[in-house]
Amino acid sequence: MYTKPEFAPLSRDEVFGLIEAAAFATVITAGPEGLAVSHLPVVLHRERGENGTLVSHLAAANAHAALLTEGRATVAVLQGPHGYISPSWYPSNPVRDSAPTWNFAVVHCHGRPVPLDTQATARHLLELVDVLEKDRPDRWRMRELGPGGMERRLPHVVGFEMPITRLEAKFKMGQDERLYDTIAAIEALETADPALADLMRKHNAHRG
Repeated sequence: MYTKPEFAPLSRDEVFGLIEAAAFATVITAGPEGLAVSHLPVVLHRERGENGTLVSHLAAANAHAALLTEGRATVAVLQGPHGYISPSWYPSNPVRDSAPTWNFAVVHCHGRPVPLDTQATARHLLELVDVLEKDRPDRWRMRELGPGGMERRLPHVVGFEMPITRLEAKFKMGQDERLYDTIAAIEALETADPALADLMRKHNAHRG
């Protein structure tokens, strides 16, 4: 991934936090017929491996499942806050001569997937539901599928884990723009996109 030093994450925790907040990855695997792409929910295990481990699943009927089971080179892309940055927000000082751009946060997780057996896949599905239903009012629980509900579905699901062998992160938040322009963009986004505004402020705090 192309990046610049000023777009580096502030910490490993920030990178892991983006993965956990996104919880949904574009998974890309190289196969004999080209690239296979699927969009999958993921759970991150921070403590497993040097860069953490992703755990996910997909439909057994998805041809991508066979490539993942074979352990082919794969990348999972997770995206954080992002948005268009308009020069119309910049002060005329003396003119608004900066080009439009797009600010974004993204993480690429590289690795080779390892298939899960039936029991491990079931544990993953239970964990995924716990993560996604956490703190919801009247949360749903897997047991509501009823007797045999999980067992009927498991043959149609392929679970896998992917130790992250290479972790790339880019937080392009206006660090390479004139500070007064970036400050103006943050102010313009306060209401329209507070998550992006907060991240831009955080990554430019050292410039003040």
